[in-house]
Amino acid sequence: MTQRATTSLSLHYQVKPSQKEGLLVEIKGMLERCAKEPEFIMGILHETPERPNQFVLYELWKGTRAEFDATQGTKPYRKAYIENTKKFLDKVDVEWSLPILEWGTNLTSLNQS
Repeated sequence: MTQRATTSLSLHYQVKPSQKEGLLVEIKGMLERCAKEPEFIMGILHETPERPNQFVLYELWKGTRAEFDATQGTKPYRKAYIENTKKFLDKVDVEWSLPILEWGTNLTSLNQS
C-alpha cells in the first residue's frame, strides 16, 4: 500500500501587546475556511501560559508542499489572512515538515500501532 503524502506547517506567532484577540478572530476565520478544503486534515492552535503573547498553529494537509503551494497558497482567503494578521504581529516564523511516523491516530496513514 502506498502512503499518501502529507505536509505540516508550524506557524510561530509573536503577537503585539494587546493584539491577541484580534489575531484569534483571524485565525479562527481562516481555519473555518481551511476545514472546508478537501486537502485539510486538521489544525491545532497552541498557547503557552508562560509566554502569553505567543501562539503556535499546527496545520496538517494532504499532499506535498508543492501541491499545497499550488492550491492553498493561491487561495484568496489565505492571502487575505496573511495581510490582515500583519497588524497584530511582531513576528511570524513558518516551519514546513514532512510527517514520517505517527502514533495514537491515523491522520497521516503512518500509524505505528
